[in-house]
Amino acid sequence: MIDRIKTLSAKYFPRVMELRRQIHANPELSWEEFQTSKLVADELKRMPGIEVITGVAKNGVVAVLKGNKGGPKCIALRADMDALPIQEQNAVEYCSKNAGKMHACGHDVHTSNLLGVAMILSELRDEIEGTVKFIFQPSEEKIPSGAEAMIQAGVLQNPKPERIFGLHVSPELEAGTFGFHGGRFMASSDEIYLTVVGKGGHAAQVQTLVSPLLIAAEILIALRPLTDLNIPMVLSFGNIEGKGATNVVPDKVELAGTLRCFDENLRVELHKKITTICQSVSLQNKGRCEVNILKGYPVLINNEAVTNHAKHLAEEFAGAKNVLEIPFRMGSEDFAYYTHQVPACFYRLGVGNVAKGITSGIHTPTFNIDESALQHSIGLMSWIALKG
Repeated sequence: MIDRIKTLSAKYFPRVMELRRQIHANPELSWEEFQTSKLVADELKRMPGIEVITGVAKNGVVAVLKGNKGGPKCIALRADMDALPIQEQNAVEYCSKNAGKMHACGHDVHTSNLLGVAMILSELRDEIEGTVKFIFQPSEEKIPSGAEAMIQAGVLQNPKPERIFGLHVSPELEAGTFGFHGGRFMASSDEIYLTVVGKGGHAAQVQTLVSPLLIAAEILIALRPLTDLNIPMVLSFGNIEGKGATNVVPDKVELAGTLRCFDENLRVELHKKITTICQSVSLQNKGRCEVNILKGYPVLINNEAVTNHAKHLAEEFAGAKNVLEIPFRMGSEDFAYYTHQVPACFYRLGVGNVAKGITSGIHTPTFNIDESALQHSIGLMSWIALKG
């Protein structure tokens, strides 16, 4: 069966690469994936044995393939479709045509990969026991989460998957390799917004002022001890804006940052501590602080048994030397919502190629992939869907 899947991977690879380039050249931002969604649905409708449902959670597409062997088993496979607000700087024939928009996180790869898997499994439907559910999801990059919306729309019901699998590109891994990590794999992600209010005025009249800049500085120092280097977590602020001048102290200062951690109980505790510290420091300095914590994605937890099995299947399919044990990541991913509902495995697809100079990181204007990775990826995910 592995040889048969590899033959089909080679057969469908040119079409998958063509689809990837088409999606890459026409990126759409979160909740705006109208044409991408249509392309996905149109492609799926050409595949024998596949039922297609559109308009799920606005732009989502769900496809259902019932294997001819029957049975209650259900496996779900997920891809995300949205792009990022980045101006592409690559000189390639399939460069983004949409100014200020780019598939800089590889969702074009994820989407075309899952379409390729659907092509292969459609042809192998006589070998499939149960059902395979293909989930094409909007808005991974932006809160509110597309994964959460898809779950609320019922994609994990009728039938409910026994397991769910997804992948993400990794330019730090060479094309043809795969990375796995069981347990807590990717961090939760929350956005922290602080508005520090004081009393502004002429900078020379310090006796009449309550400087929100000084209060903000004290808040940042007071929050620093919350970051424990012995615990995998991040509390970091990347923006501070006062809109004053050399001789003008503003009435308020706004700060924005991120909180990442791997423990949901710690996450709740940190929310409380951040709020208490910010408000306490402000009151002590005769000001006040408005704290807004926008709760984002939860911790992504790979089921140990499912992940170990998927890793074993990857070793069978790609060879042990091409399957890597990789560390946890402080980045976040809304696939995490699925992992709290269904036993899951989210793995990494190597797309880099040092020899070809394909090394740029995700979320950069020069991110690109070695497209040969797609032939490996559609094959492995098909194998996992059959045997996972």
